[in-house]
Amino acid sequence: MTRWLCILLTVACFAGTVTADDTSVVDTTVVDTAQAATQIDTVLFVPPQDKSRAGDVTNPVNLEEHLYQQPTVALFKSLAVPGWGQLGNRKYVKAFVIAGLESWAIVSAFHFRGQANDARNLYESALTVPERNLWYNVYENKRQTRNKFYWYFGILAFLSMFDAYVDAHLSGSPLDKRNEQFEFEVAPEESGGVRATVSFSF
Repeated sequence: MTRWLCILLTVACFAGTVTADDTSVVDTTVVDTAQAATQIDTVLFVPPQDKSRAGDVTNPVNLEEHLYQQPTVALFKSLAVPGWGQLGNRKYVKAFVIAGLESWAIVSAFHFRGQANDARNLYESALTVPERNLWYNVYENKRQTRNKFYWYFGILAFLSMFDAYVDAHLSGSPLDKRNEQFEFEVAPEESGGVRATVSFSF
């Protein structure tokens, strides 16, 4: 009898322990909620950036009003006449060089074009096969040289157009110092003499 009583008391105590454990499990939801609230509180607050000064104007000068000429106008002027766009940008040395190169290319192309036409006429009027072969080779040589100078002229014209376009854009920059093309400077030398410097920017 005593043995059965001990067994019943042991079972009753075990049941009480399980009930207490179940109660503690229910209480963990409260702990999880508290932990979640703590995690939310620890999120850093990032204030929005102040963009009110992003559009502030520090230099009210309209640089487009200081352009030597409109960039599109400079492009088409350089296309129409070699070096004209550079003249409008006050790049006189560059205008002279470009005009000379383009003139040399187009004059050479027309020169070899005339020689190719003459060789072709002689080829068509030749009576013997060796003579026709000779003038045909001359014609092919002159024709290829003519085409080469056509390509030279096209490339030079393309570069001249966009050089004038870019220089016209840059002419309104406050860093542009083309108004100071000629500079003369005199400075003492370390050896005791005097050094004079003349510079020309183009």
